[in-house]
Amino acid sequence: YDVRDSQTQPSVAVDAAQKLIDIDGVTSIVGPISSGITGPLLTSVTVDKGVVMIVTASTSSTFTQMSREGKTKGLFFRTLPADSLQAVATAKMAHDAGFRKVAIIHLNNDWGKNNQSEFISAFKALGGDIANVVSFNPDQPSYRSEVNKAMEGSPDALYLLSQPQDGAKQMRDWIGFGGPKGFVFPQGMNDPAFVGVVGEEAIKNGWFISPASPKTPSYQTVAADFQACCELTIDGGPGRTSGYDSGVLLALAHVAADIKGIKATGANLAMLVREITGPQGELVHAGVKGFEAAIKLLQQGKDIAYVGVTGPIQFDKYGDVSGAFSAQQYRDGAFKEMKSISLEDVNKVIGMVQGS
Repeated sequence: YDVRDSQTQPSVAVDAAQKLIDIDGVTSIVGPISSGITGPLLTSVTVDKGVVMIVTASTSSTFTQMSREGKTKGLFFRTLPADSLQAVATAKMAHDAGFRKVAIIHLNNDWGKNNQSEFISAFKALGGDIANVVSFNPDQPSYRSEVNKAMEGSPDALYLLSQPQDGAKQMRDWIGFGGPKGFVFPQGMNDPAFVGVVGEEAIKNGWFISPASPKTPSYQTVAADFQACCELTIDGGPGRTSGYDSGVLLALAHVAADIKGIKATGANLAMLVREITGPQGELVHAGVKGFEAAIKLLQQGKDIAYVGVTGPIQFDKYGDVSGAFSAQQYRDGAFKEMKSISLEDVNKVIGMVQGS
């Protein structure tokens, strides 16, 4: 494998991807965390060049729509739920936490726009109200203007649709100007580095949404491996669980292509990704023993169904997955689940939004 840093800059990511594909012959990519990077990769590089991409934490609903319109050519997958589900779960988390009038500061890109829109619809359906909604552009030295505007309307909490680096600056300004101390954070902000800068005390009444990670054998194995290897917790940062599964699926797809004697083109790998995630087939799990078992079954011509760190993975026709969510708070140096939000809970709120 070859790792490239996008630096959270679309132009850097596109250039890196083009070199990986054109020079190194890459036919599959474990995609980035940021939707703002995934979009340019899909529209400018990977689809045109026939490369399959499984992204780790890019949740923008735009990609679902692109898939519906045939623009991804079946070469796009993601291993965590899209904003259309995640933002609804976040709205329920905020309402269950007792927040009733939420201000929103959101990144001015597809991810931020789609997420805040889905959140607002769900939060209002639950009986909540929205104060000011303010967009921002990244990498500013200060966000005083955006913060002051967001504080108008007497909110009781802030939904901060940001990324850790900018989010730390925005939190500094919010706290400095005496904003309310209730906070709601999207997937991607559950980063210990963010808490380290802001301070645990500052976000003690902060709630973080995250796709739930069922404690499968894969989870237990990889959690132990992460700790032994790097003294890291598998749930301790954005994209770790989903990123692991993205890498495994592409690795197993390459192995399956080799065993079946077919070329590892993007289209073939996409087909194999669907095959190795079931629903038919013998269950296999992460870790060396799990991969050895998977390879042996594939060599015997049998079907497998990989159960990942994120749980059983079932892609719909657009490359999306569905699942439960975890409402977390930061306590004693770790993100801890305080409440589970099931897919049934999310679907109920969606029904309320749709009036059914």
